[in-house]
Amino acid sequence: MTQIARLIVGFVGLGFVGLCAYAYNSIGWQGFDRVLAEPWGLVTLSDVLVGAVCMNVIIFFSEDDWRVALAWGAPIFVLGHVISCVWIVSRYLRAK
Repeated sequence: MTQIARLIVGFVGLGFVGLCAYAYNSIGWQGFDRVLAEPWGLVTLSDVLVGAVCMNVIIFFSEDDWRVALAWGAPIFVLGHVISCVWIVSRYLRAK
């Protein structure tokens, strides 16, 4: 993975963290209840969960130790794909 690709993934992850902080500071968790009340909100949440399952499969097949894979994969379901971004950047930093 090139340095530019690492930077792109890193900046996307940081941007997502910033967007989450902005949303929480603006309306707190009450906005999330409104999202879940809408059918498209459930579809969006399901999309994130499908992505988390797919990313976990990639992580489990890429890591040699299942405990390391679990340590990376489980937080994705709670903290979201910012963990995926960190794993991708750290994985390809090790590969060099």
